[in-house]
Amino acid sequence: MIAIRTLALLTLLFASHAAALDLPGALQAAASRTAVVNAQLELDDAERTRQRTEADPLALRIDRLQAAQTAELAAAELRSARFGAYAEIADAYMQVLAVERQHAVAEMGVALAERSLEIARIRVERGAGTALEVREAENELADARNQATDARQGLDLARTSLASLIGMPADDLEPVPDAWIDTPIPNDDTLHARLEEAPTLLQARHRLALAEASREVLDPSYAPRRDIDQAELRIAQAEEALRETRRGLILQLQSLRDRVASAREALAVARDARANALDQEEIDRQRLEAGLIAEISFDSTRLATRQAEVAERTAVHDVVRALFDLQADAGIPLDGLDGF
Repeated sequence: MIAIRTLALLTLLFASHAAALDLPGALQAAASRTAVVNAQLELDDAERTRQRTEADPLALRIDRLQAAQTAELAAAELRSARFGAYAEIADAYMQVLAVERQHAVAEMGVALAERSLEIARIRVERGAGTALEVREAENELADARNQATDARQGLDLARTSLASLIGMPADDLEPVPDAWIDTPIPNDDTLHARLEEAPTLLQARHRLALAEASREVLDPSYAPRRDIDQAELRIAQAEEALRETRRGLILQLQSLRDRVASAREALAVARDARANALDQEEIDRQRLEAGLIAEISFDSTRLATRQAEVAERTAVHDVVRALFDLQADAGIPLDGLDGF
């Protein structure tokens, strides 16, 4: 009965979660990540340079254009660095939650294995079992304890990793809200428009604009035809580079969107499995109360339900990870994920 009470307590702890830190709160630490701090410094410097250039009466058109482009690109790179920090922190945060649940299930597995060993020994004492069954139960218990130890160590490591990222303890985290998995992905027109501000594409656009400006300042009255031809060649090359960069980013964007869609499909499957596990648990509960199955059988069913719940939450996390990765890898904001 002690093992049964242990299982009940673990189940209660598994279902309840004290709220000390949520994911939006953890993401606030993105501003202090080294990449973000450096990107902010670069932007500040670029803005100062742009202002000085604009105030300089001797600055040429190309000087002003390059200063403005540098500031615009620095702003885009700051956004990209922030999105990357969000993805890094979110991944570490969800890793802690995942290992917490895995550890709880592992502890339930230990309690079940202890109960199974106890039963195996009773069966041997009463002549209903063999020594081989006891040895098998002992091996299963050893495996369960090893899994619990590994999960405990993994949890400590995950908490340490998250704490190092956010600069605060990571011992008590709120679950990721289910609403996050429904973060909308904009339509193609909106995504492609936002893609124009991604650092990689912005650089290609800047090269084309600079090539065009360099050609525009040339006039046959003072520039040799050779220089004009070279300037026009650079424009053609920049146009082709821009088309190729845009094409590559659109393909990458589609791959990232497909990953989100696949994660959402996997989540639907995991939710069905969890619902089926809960239904089976209720059936077995009724059978236990009716005296049709033993307590150990019901304990096994409850463990299977907890495992299905872990799989469902892992699928939730996979959706959220895919959304953060889409935002970070494409360098474009997604409504609901970029406002921390």
